[in-house]
Amino acid sequence: MRNIALISLLPVLFLFSGCEPNSDLYNDLDAMQQPFSRDIEYTVSTSDYNTVGGMVAEYQAFTPDEPAMVHVPAILSRRFVALNLNSSAMVSFNSLMEEPHWHQAGFGYELSGEDYAQLGVADAFTPNNPPESNLPFFLIRKFPDAVEARLEKLIYNFREGGETYTNIDTYRFDGSEWELFERREDIPFVGYELSTEDYEAFGGDIARFRNFSEASPADKYLSPWLRARYPLAIEGEEKVVKFREFSGGITSDVIAHFTFDGISWHRTSTIETRAEQYVFGELGWAFDPTTRFIMSQSDYMHLAVIDPIPHPVFADFGYYYGASAFFNNFDMRLIARRVQRDDDGNYFDPALGQIYDTEGPDATVDEMFRRIVEEGLIEVLRNRYPDAVPQAGGIDVHYIVGFETFNDNFSRSYLEAEYRCIASGDPPQFELIEGPRERE
Repeated sequence: MRNIALISLLPVLFLFSGCEPNSDLYNDLDAMQQPFSRDIEYTVSTSDYNTVGGMVAEYQAFTPDEPAMVHVPAILSRRFVALNLNSSAMVSFNSLMEEPHWHQAGFGYELSGEDYAQLGVADAFTPNNPPESNLPFFLIRKFPDAVEARLEKLIYNFREGGETYTNIDTYRFDGSEWELFERREDIPFVGYELSTEDYEAFGGDIARFRNFSEASPADKYLSPWLRARYPLAIEGEEKVVKFREFSGGITSDVIAHFTFDGISWHRTSTIETRAEQYVFGELGWAFDPTTRFIMSQSDYMHLAVIDPIPHPVFADFGYYYGASAFFNNFDMRLIARRVQRDDDGNYFDPALGQIYDTEGPDATVDEMFRRIVEEGLIEVLRNRYPDAVPQAGGIDVHYIVGFETFNDNFSRSYLEAEYRCIASGDPPQFELIEGPRERE
C-alpha cells in the first residue's frame, strides 16, 4: 500500500517541479512573438465622444481646447487592444472650428453706387485716388451730429493691379475730423448685422429682448427672414449674419453663415469632418501628421506640363524631369534623355549631355535624380498641397512621396523621398529630408 501511495504522488511531484520550467518556456515564447501590426481606418463614434465628456460630448466633436490628438490615442487603445508596434490608423472625426472663415466678414456701412458717384469715383478707389482722401469728407456729410470718440465702419471697393478687393475701414471722430483708426483688406464677406428694427419685426420675446434664445432659436427665424430679404437670391448664394443670442445666462454676438439651395437658406455648421493619421510607437498611439502617397498619373502629367524642356511631340513627357504621364514613371534611360537631339543636331537637354560627356554616365544619373528629388517632387507637393503648413498640433509636417523609375537596363525601381514643409504661402516651401531611397 505504501508503494502504491508513493506511485500516486509521483505525477503531483512532477506537476509542481514542472511549473517553473513551463513558466520560463511561456515567457520565452511571448518574447519571440512578433508584435501584431495592421493599418486600419476608424471613425470616432458617439460613445467615444461621450467617454471624453464635457464640450466634446455636448458637440459630439473635438474642440480647440480638447483636440483629437489628446484623446484619440486613448480611444484607439480601448478599441484595438490587439494592435501593437508599427500599426497605423487613419481616424475620421468631427471637429469644432476654431475660427470659421466667415468670422472674418466685415460689418458696417457699405458704400452704394450713389455714394461713389457723389465722391466722383467710378465704382472703386485706387492708389491714385485712395479712400483716405475721400471717406473723411463723406463721413462729415453722413454724420453731421457725430460726437467725439464715435466709431464708424465703412466697406468699399479698392482696385489695384487689375484686381478689385473689398476693404473695411474704421474711422474715429476726434470732435472735428474723422481719422482712420483701422483698416482690414480683402475681407471674404460683407456681413449684415441685425438692427433694432429687425428684432422688433420678429415680435414676441425676440422683439422684447432684442436677441434670440433657446426658446426662440435663430435658425428657425433667420431662414425665412433671409428668404424675404433676398427674394432674387440664386442657388449657391452666401450670406453672413451677425445677431445677438442669449445662452448659458449671457447674451453675446454670434456670426453665422447661410447658403441658399434654391429653395431655402441653410445655416452652415461650425463642425467639420477631419481625418488624421496615428501610429503605434514605443510609447503607444500618437498623432502623426506625415502624409504618404505614391505619385499618380496626374502628378507625372503636372511635371510634364511645367517641364522647362518639353518634348516636341508628346505633351505627356519632358526631358528635364523625365516624367512620363503615359507610363507613370520617370524615364532614367541615358539613351532616351542624354543623346536625343533636335533638328539642328543639338541636345534637347544640353546640360545633361555635357555632364555625360565630361563626367560620365554615373554623374548623369545622379543629376537626373537630383532634378527629381530636389526640384520635381517639390513641384508635385506644391501642386497637391497649396495650403500646406509647417506644423500640425505642434509637430512638424512631413511628406513621403513614392515614385517609379524606368532604368537603362529596362528594370523598374520603386523609390520614395521624404520632405518637410518649412513655410506656408503661395507657394508653400518644402525641404528634402532624405531620398531617393527604396520604398518601404
